[in-house]
Amino acid sequence: MNLSHRIQELRKTKGMSQEELADRVGVTRQAVSKWESEQSTPELDKVVTLSEIFDVTTDYLLKGVEPVPAKDREDGRLGSRVLYIGAPAMVVIGVIAGCASWYGSNDLADALGSMIIQAVGIAGYFFGRALSDQRPGFWARFLIIMGVAFMPCSMLAGVLTRRATPYGGPLSPYPVEIRQFAVFAVMYIIIAVVSVVLLRRKR
Repeated sequence: MNLSHRIQELRKTKGMSQEELADRVGVTRQAVSKWESEQSTPELDKVVTLSEIFDVTTDYLLKGVEPVPAKDREDGRLGSRVLYIGAPAMVVIGVIAGCASWYGSNDLADALGSMIIQAVGIAGYFFGRALSDQRPGFWARFLIIMGVAFMPCSMLAGVLTRRATPYGGPLSPYPVEIRQFAVFAVMYIIIAVVSVVLLRRKR
C-alpha cells in the first residue's frame, strides 16, 4: 500500500468525501482526487495536515510505519535496562566462579565451565540491544569487555611465560606466579585503555 492508497483508505475510514477532505486541507477536490489516483503527491505541509486530520503519524502516511505504542516502548526500555545491568553482572560472576572452581579443584575444565555463565551474560546484552533502541551505558560495556578478557588474558600470560604454575600447568584463570602476573597486567591494561578509547569514540 502506497501513500495514495493510505489517503483514500483513511478518508473512507473517517467517513469523509473528497470534498470534505479538500476543505479541511485547504485544497481543491481535484487535488485530493489526483493524490488518490497517484497523479500527484501532496506537499510536505499538506502531509502534516493530513496526519493531523487522520490522527496518524507522518511516518505512517509516507511509509506505512505503524507507531509503537508508548507502553510497549517503555516496556522494551525497562527490559533492556534490566538486561544491561544483568549482563555485566553475569560476566563478572562468571570470572569469580571460574577462579573459585579452579582454586578448589585445579581442574581447568571446571574453570572453563564458568564461561557458560559469561556467554549467558553476553547473550543478555545483545538481547537487550534488540529489545530496545536505548543504548547501554559506558560502564556496562566496559565491564563486559574486561570481564570476558580476564581469564583468556591470564591463560595467555601463562603460555607466554612458559612456566608451569605450582599447581601443575601454565593455564590458570588467574595469575598465580609473578612473571605470569606481570605479563597479564600489561595485556589487561592495554585492553582496558583500548576499550576506553573505542567506547568513548562511539558515544
